[in-house]
Amino acid sequence: MFLMSQRNTPLFLKILKYTSFGDIMQEEYTFLKVKTMSTKLWYNEFNDDWMWALPLGNGRIGAMLYGNPHCEQIEINEESLWRGRQIQEKYHASPEALSEIRKLVFEEKLEEAADLARATFLSDPPVVRSYESFGEIFIDFPDKSPYTDYRKELELSDAVAKVYWTKNSVQYQSECFVSEDYDAFVYKVSSDGRPFSCSITMKRKQDAYTACVDKETIIMNGIVNTITDSMCGGGGEGMSFGSKLRIVSDGQLTTDHSNVYVDGATYVIVYSAFATNYNVEKFDVDETINYRAKLESCIEKISKATYDDIKSKHIETHKKWFDTVKFELDGPDFSDMPTDERLEEVQDGEEDPDLFALYYNFGRYLLIESSGKNATLPANLQGIWCHDFNPPWGSDFHTNINLQMNYWPAESANLSDTTKPFIHFMKMVSGFGTATAKNLFDARGWVVNHTTDAFGRTGVHDSVDCGFFPMAGPWLCLNLWEHYEYTGSKEYLEEIYLILKGSCEFVCDYLVEDGNGYLVTSPSNSPENEFYYIDANGEKKESMFTHAAAIDFQIINALFTRVISACDILGIDGDFAKELEETLAELPPIKISERYGTIQEWIKDYEETEPGHRHISQLFGLFPGDQINETDSAIYEAAKKTIARRIENGGGSTGWSRAWTVCFYARLKDGYNAGEHLGYLLKNCTANNLFDIHPPFQIDGNFGGVAGITEMLLQSHLGTPQNRIVELLPALPEKWNGGSVKGIRARGNFTFDFSWSDGKVTKLSVTSAEDNTLLLKLNEKTTDIQTDKEYTVEENILKMSFVAGETAEMKF
Repeated sequence: MFLMSQRNTPLFLKILKYTSFGDIMQEEYTFLKVKTMSTKLWYNEFNDDWMWALPLGNGRIGAMLYGNPHCEQIEINEESLWRGRQIQEKYHASPEALSEIRKLVFEEKLEEAADLARATFLSDPPVVRSYESFGEIFIDFPDKSPYTDYRKELELSDAVAKVYWTKNSVQYQSECFVSEDYDAFVYKVSSDGRPFSCSITMKRKQDAYTACVDKETIIMNGIVNTITDSMCGGGGEGMSFGSKLRIVSDGQLTTDHSNVYVDGATYVIVYSAFATNYNVEKFDVDETINYRAKLESCIEKISKATYDDIKSKHIETHKKWFDTVKFELDGPDFSDMPTDERLEEVQDGEEDPDLFALYYNFGRYLLIESSGKNATLPANLQGIWCHDFNPPWGSDFHTNINLQMNYWPAESANLSDTTKPFIHFMKMVSGFGTATAKNLFDARGWVVNHTTDAFGRTGVHDSVDCGFFPMAGPWLCLNLWEHYEYTGSKEYLEEIYLILKGSCEFVCDYLVEDGNGYLVTSPSNSPENEFYYIDANGEKKESMFTHAAAIDFQIINALFTRVISACDILGIDGDFAKELEETLAELPPIKISERYGTIQEWIKDYEETEPGHRHISQLFGLFPGDQINETDSAIYEAAKKTIARRIENGGGSTGWSRAWTVCFYARLKDGYNAGEHLGYLLKNCTANNLFDIHPPFQIDGNFGGVAGITEMLLQSHLGTPQNRIVELLPALPEKWNGGSVKGIRARGNFTFDFSWSDGKVTKLSVTSAEDNTLLLKLNEKTTDIQTDKEYTVEENILKMSFVAGETAEMKF
């Protein structure tokens, strides 16, 4: 007997039965289900649609592989290619105007207050410029005859995409990846040994030209041009950019103006480099940067290496990122079914636990490829993959949840280094936001509102209704803090402390007495949601503009309590910490609506105009915050009613909102609903290439989904920053009866590997990266502990001390 395997077919065991004379009597084939971690997306048909293309990246460069056997198309992005350049925003605000706006808000003359805010606080220009496509590489095959045996796949653990097909009995294979080590996109197509022909070029629909400098080299150069626009500001030349492609083949190469033609080849390799003259240290175009020299250096370096060495080095480097976590769920293995068909089966109600594992692994992969490796800017609304020149919402940095959500899984899913671009971004934006805080609010510290870009704009954009969100900065600071809690690095805490302090200073100056004994934010909104109110004339009206939205104080509570801890940990600023404690005592408490028993979204018990709104901002304190938890049963129960009411009225309609809902139910320890809404995320908000659909594509839902799954498996938000409590399987769906996870992390710098069966943990391995004490909450899923390491149990909390690098093994 022997093993046999063919492309597009599963693995079979061939069993030969013999007669007593040694002749073959019978052949039998038995299907082998050898289940491994689900890390492959694959498809058996080509669709000429960007939402069927497969994403590749190295943080700085993004690529989308279409997989067309007639004319391959690869969309390219480069993280810094944005329209425009750094500008000086203009404001018409004054302390007097702010004082008058507040007066009108407190008198509930909300229309007048909003009108005055539009005239004084909206930035000039009011809209930020957008991120855009770099261009497209085409590999055109003149043989347009029908093809068979089609397969397109992306192996997440290798970050290599492949396409297989057959034409006129000739078998072809292409593969591509974006190298971190050589900082280049690499594509190879080969046949089964019989010769073929193709042509290669790169195109961009605007602002660029393409030319061949010799028979093996294509260049593209351009300058982003913008027109003067009342919404986006003055036009003119912006960023310079370019690419250089080097073609290597055993065929004959010829050229015309913009195409390289290859004849009689058995393989063709295309090495591609991309660059701009953007300076991430200035957040601006930098005319001193010679991007063409960068391209030449990159191509010369990669041309000296062999393809096999480049590929093997790429895979080795990528695995250092990807292999830090391994997640598997027990159940049937449908990996032999195309990914789009699996998704369709789930949409039709079939059970496929392994698809959730694939979705999780894909989300981690996307964060690595868009914010890890060579990235210098954080992942935007679409990560780094953008198909347009005017993409939805500019493919910008939305900071009223979206950018924050992009990094929710970074620490817990063991991708801590993907936060480096975000940390640098925060250093830059907080610097630009200092002038905005002073000019707009006459406040200390720094501020950013609901959108920004690669040039550091921090004012009020789009409209004062949704664009006025000065709590974006404090919220972003919480992502910074998470990196400290998971790494325990005091050096890092010292590095970011002034950013955190500056945000606190802004909040302290922005708060104002409301006449009822509270310090409140004014003006304020609950992101993008409106409410009904009765104006002075007794008319029922709608407004987004108010004071003291619930989310503001939940964010402020989270920020202040963490900065108070930072002062204690670093042994500094005791007086400032005391000021924050005193301010906290004067903030409004979380309130429960008398109408519905839910968490109030505003300081008054207003009726929402859209009770199923996608933003569920009054539950910030449940997730990503930790103020709402089971230690206050009344507030905790009100939180349950809040999310239930949102969902009953159509909430969770967008991908990122549904992902947030998964996180809420995980924190509510409701495994059933967490699992159900994760299912809805895949059924209703996921494209065939597993991209999240807002609609259209927004990557935050992918990252929020990863965060939600991790929260279902492990939580570590309770306790204090110095003594967090870890809980395993706090929200496990019954359908996930058995499984295992390796490498997920908890606050306190702990790494966890564990498996479970029948819904209970069976084995656990905990590693501490520093001297620390583990506090493990025992629940019905963690009982009957067996371990050689000393521990104590008090009030259902297991306590175990570690030295740096130590691992403890436990059985349950």
